[in-house]
Amino acid sequence: MNDNLVGSILAVCCILNEHGVEYLVVGGTAVALHGYYRQSMNAAGAIADKPDLDIWYNPTYTNYFKLLQALEELGQDVTKFKEEQAPNPRKSFFRYEFEQFTLDLLPELKAPLKFGASFRSRETIALSEVDIPFISFDDLLVDKAANARPKDVVDISQLKARRTPDET
Repeated sequence: MNDNLVGSILAVCCILNEHGVEYLVVGGTAVALHGYYRQSMNAAGAIADKPDLDIWYNPTYTNYFKLLQALEELGQDVTKFKEEQAPNPRKSFFRYEFEQFTLDLLPELKAPLKFGASFRSRETIALSEVDIPFISFDDLLVDKAANARPKDVVDISQLKARRTPDET
């Protein structure tokens, strides 16, 4: 991963951690954390203009409002979300464009995974003293298989090829 992406991940995760948000890094960044780095790709399969950071958050009301506080600290205007009379965290997808990356916040994945179970089986890496929780290897494979886009098929193949026999 390049230094800009690492710095972006650290900044976002540090703020999410400070606000007590329950989340997991998923998608291409999780693939990289599991040992296979590739550039971010858009929906058409072409290399994206800038990397994206996919975050799966626990869609409870308490966690949703912690997430909004964190987004506010990241410089985003979340006033309309805070003022909603009947927010539905399970349907609240967020996308924010930053100068060096795109941040996607997801209340669910396409795969039939439950956040609580995936959170309990998460893996964590500490970078520059910031704990970064990310989806487990097995759950990542389930998510990639559910998406089944060409890039996901390649990710699965590359991840499995990089696993040593004692890691299976």
